[in-house]
Amino acid sequence: MKKILLLTLLSIYTSLHAQIKDTLVKVGNHSLYFHITEGTGCPIIFESGGGNDGSVWKDVMMLIAKKINAPLIAYDRAGFGKSNIDTTNININTEVTDLYNSLNKLGFKDDYFFVAHSLGAAYTMKFANDNKNTVRGAVFIDVVNPYFLTAERAKSIKTQFSNELSAIKQESIGFYQLILNYENTAKVMRESAENFNIPLTIIASGITPFEGQTRTEFIEGLKKFSQEQDNRKYILMNDAEHFVFYDKPEEVANEIIKLYTNLNLPDSGK
Repeated sequence: MKKILLLTLLSIYTSLHAQIKDTLVKVGNHSLYFHITEGTGCPIIFESGGGNDGSVWKDVMMLIAKKINAPLIAYDRAGFGKSNIDTTNININTEVTDLYNSLNKLGFKDDYFFVAHSLGAAYTMKFANDNKNTVRGAVFIDVVNPYFLTAERAKSIKTQFSNELSAIKQESIGFYQLILNYENTAKVMRESAENFNIPLTIIASGITPFEGQTRTEFIEGLKKFSQEQDNRKYILMNDAEHFVFYDKPEEVANEIIKLYTNLNLPDSGK
């Protein structure tokens, strides 16, 4: 009995005192900032939505670290947060390559599990398409998808920002480049989605960032995307907004842990 109690206390202590590492990784002419909760086995990589840096995942990462010992990795894409940017060579293709090379430099070279929010799904699908058989599974949270982000809609969204580009450039060089590349990012996402067949949990919000018919189309497109393959699970959280993991952190963390452990990834449990 004493031994069981000691092991339980040790597990709690370890989860509350997981080693945290913040580091910059040089890729080409710029550096990317990584926030890592150290662990063993297949790492969980967190892809933020458009305009966000990796800090949005802080609370969810803490919840996950209490229950499993996987390495948890959030990062700032080029031009956001603490990452700088090479404006002469920035698009989704180079960004995904830079992420892969950075993970390799950090010692993560084989298997990956992704959690993506919103536009982050485009980067995850491109990563999986470029690096076959390395992404073992993913959780998508209220993400853009091929049925919603058509060429016409991507062009329309980009046009909405056309009169604000000068101000946006002054405020955020990362978001400025994201807008300039938006149509291409959407095109790459649609192409990558055609061969995206990994186990997937899709969490949708009932309160998307859109209104009226556009909101309906966003929700319906995400549900249709989830029904394309048998290895996709769809969850609708009606009373959550677009940042579902802000409104439902425990539920989101539990779904991430559930898929991760069900895949029997190496060293996935404490």
